Amino acid sequence: MNPVTNHHQDNKPAFDHAVVIGGSIAGLTAARVLADHFARVTIIERDRLPDTPDFRYGAPQARHVHVLRLRGQKILEQQFPGLVNDLIANGATPVNAGNEAEFFLFGRWRGPHYHSDIVSIACSRPLLETTIYRHLAAHPNVRGMQEQDVVSLKVDEAGTRVTGVRLRQRGQTDQAETELAADLVVDASGRGSKALQWLAELGYTPPQETVIDAFPGYTTRLYRRPAGRISRWQTMYVIPTPPNSPRGGVIVPLEGDRWQVTLIGMGGDYPPTDEAGFLAFARSLPGQRFYEAIKEAEPLTKPYGYRRNENRLRHYDQLPRYLEGLLVCGDAVCGLDPIHAQGMTVAAMGSLALDRCLKAQRSQPAAGLTGLAKAFQQELAQVVAGPWHMATSTDRRWPTTEGAAEPLDLATRLRQKYFNLVMQTMVHNPQVAERFFHVQHMVEPPQRLFQPGIIFRVLLSTLRRRPKNILQSLSITAIYKGLKHHPKNKANATPVTK
Repeated sequence: MNPVTNHHQDNKPAFDHAVVIGGSIAGLTAARVLADHFARVTIIERDRLPDTPDFRYGAPQARHVHVLRLRGQKILEQQFPGLVNDLIANGATPVNAGNEAEFFLFGRWRGPHYHSDIVSIACSRPLLETTIYRHLAAHPNVRGMQEQDVVSLKVDEAGTRVTGVRLRQRGQTDQAETELAADLVVDASGRGSKALQWLAELGYTPPQETVIDAFPGYTTRLYRRPAGRISRWQTMYVIPTPPNSPRGGVIVPLEGDRWQVTLIGMGGDYPPTDEAGFLAFARSLPGQRFYEAIKEAEPLTKPYGYRRNENRLRHYDQLPRYLEGLLVCGDAVCGLDPIHAQGMTVAAMGSLALDRCLKAQRSQPAAGLTGLAKAFQQELAQVVAGPWHMATSTDRRWPTTEGAAEPLDLATRLRQKYFNLVMQTMVHNPQVAERFFHVQHMVEPPQRLFQPGIIFRVLLSTLRRRPKNILQSLSITAIYKGLKHHPKNKANATPVTK
């Protein structure tokens, strides 16, 4: 995968001005791409962005554990060279998946530790966003406008093309609106996007939505990392396992010698937000190591809860008519249950889709930006298809999940059964664990778990643990190997990062 750069012979922007609504990871990576194709890029943010990394009002989810998968990390490093070193210099912690990531799954803690090729960076979301923003602010094409609400879109007389946005100072409802002209508007404002409302007001059909809700809930508290702690692990994860083990928890290191401790409850089994309840919930987790790790640690904040975590897909790729000059990306299109830790990486992948589409537009100068809206939304739909399928097929295994109108098809049920066997094997088998980590971090497609060596180890492990189930395991593997090449299942593959 190549860095996002301008390869055109004249090395000049093809278009004038682009506006990005929202300073999330999706908005910042989109702005970086746009800076290679537009003479000016303006990021409009509702919050006042802090000078130092800190939690902000407009991103309540940032208080909870965020994991940047290795594929997302590589994309960000390519777009913002030196980003990873800057994060580490400011306190981020490299974590080796093989020997520094402890986890509890299917009733046991992971077995042998080893050195993995998967090394990701653990830090707070505010540190990540602030560091990206500093890199982006140094770009001569990019500027930011803070504490501004986008009230509506401006369109041409025919109502077919966006010509800009109308703004108002945040919190100043009696203030007159100002107008900002633009050739392109990218909505990266998250789950609360107003694009559906704007399209309806302009006479366009808004996208239909698919919602799959497993009712996950989170409560997070920051702790001071215990001084003098001697332990192999940097991160710890007690993994909720459907259908009968809804509770889990995550500990990740943050800059400033802190721990970010997030408790997880699926199916409406929400972790409490009071101190006594927080500790009681942690004590209820299986394995006891999680509770033992935090029971004597010094808390630095109160517990914060968050509940808006459903999987929500807005089908912008299926609109009957497109408003030219309006693109929608990030959680405004596809919001995933955070337990799967895909959101930031999928947002970064979406920015590469934007770059591909803009390069295609530039190859046809006479078209200008006409057709970009449809092309991008359809390209983005292909990017999110695999992560969406992975998140929702897992969440549908919880008996309380709502929104799934149709039963899972045979291929998905077989995939789930085989992945269960893989995960049970990875707890004690380093070779299977390493392949799983590559798939989990989106640097390899799920099909890599069907390599002969992996299948052999999974079946051998199943035979040793449950001899009576070996015939079922063989049939699952054989049937699914035939089904995974079926055309309807190809969209579920995750592209390989070179």
